[in-house]
Amino acid sequence: MKLFPILLLAGSPWLGACVVSPTQHSDPPTQVGWEASIGQPGAVLYGRDGSPVGTSTAPAAMPNAQMPQPIVADTQDMPHRPQDAVGSRPVLLELYQTVVTEKEALEFQLEATQEALQSTEDRMFDLEKRLEEEIRAREASELARQQFEEQVFEIGRRLSVAQMRRLEAEKLLLEKTLAERRQLAEEGQ
Repeated sequence: MKLFPILLLAGSPWLGACVVSPTQHSDPPTQVGWEASIGQPGAVLYGRDGSPVGTSTAPAAMPNAQMPQPIVADTQDMPHRPQDAVGSRPVLLELYQTVVTEKEALEFQLEATQEALQSTEDRMFDLEKRLEEEIRAREASELARQQFEEQVFEIGRRLSVAQMRRLEAEKLLLEKTLAERRQLAEEGQ
């Protein structure tokens, strides 16, 4: 029994919190900014790609609304684009598309350059091979020329030696013939 008054005192704030206050009727909150133009007859909403949103159903929903027909070819042509929308999504998408296009062009140029480099390296390899063959052929012809010159010199030397021996033999023959004639001339006298 002694606990009942303590529980009653301790639980009363919690019980008071459960009491519902009377309901108050208030006006709906007023819309501010871009929310205020939603559903208005002249309001046009634009999607992320810059084209008007919901234009195909606008005449049925809003018979008095004008159908805007903007032709958006670039984000620069968007009628709602602010002048300093440097970081906006359409601008970033346009910049990204520009970068992708440049990257593809550079990849194509890189492939063409690599093909040209490969063909140049192949041609250079062929020319180096041909140059080495020409150098070997030149060295072989130079060696053959030197051997030919040595053979010519050797043949000339042999010919000269043979000529000198022939001349010596003729000299000895003439001397012997003269000696015999002298001897015959002396005997015949």
